[in-house]
Amino acid sequence: MGKVYLVGAGPGDPELLTLKAMRLLKTADVVIYDRLCNPLFLHLTKRTAKLIYCGKKPYHHAMKQEKINEALVEYGKSEGEIVRLKGGDPSIFGRVREEIDCLERAKLPYEIVPGITAASGAAAYAGVTLTDRESSSHVTLSTAHRKGDHGESEQMAGFTKHGTACFYMGMENLPFIKKSF
Repeated sequence: MGKVYLVGAGPGDPELLTLKAMRLLKTADVVIYDRLCNPLFLHLTKRTAKLIYCGKKPYHHAMKQEKINEALVEYGKSEGEIVRLKGGDPSIFGRVREEIDCLERAKLPYEIVPGITAASGAAAYAGVTLTDRESSSHVTLSTAHRKGDHGESEQMAGFTKHGTACFYMGMENLPFIKKSF
């Protein structure tokens, strides 16, 4: 039985990949990676590593989430070290809960390896502070792409009161977001 690592690849800059993520990529037997990971990271893997692309674009998924979950369990049962490489931080809108649930049902060992989240990385590179003692006492990370109902405009407007709102996956719903403020 192997071990599955749910690894954050950070916001794309190779120098922002954590040392632990780099070490795991170098030793992994299987790497299941998404579209938001810098492709240079795949050059860190050993020559014999099996690389599996599972990227998702709007309306086109190389692998549906259920198939990704199945692959994690399949390889986790038969291989050594499995890395599920995700852009940003796996715990920030990375469907990590769904993947953990399937691993726990299969009684497979796993570990979450955090990465720098896209909101933090993008804001820092743009010279924007997400919090400030005088104007922004909190930051809210929110997805603009949810299953089900999107009737939350009243809540969205409250995100920016004395704070900063960071929306992930918001291009499709940008008119809705703009109207909410």
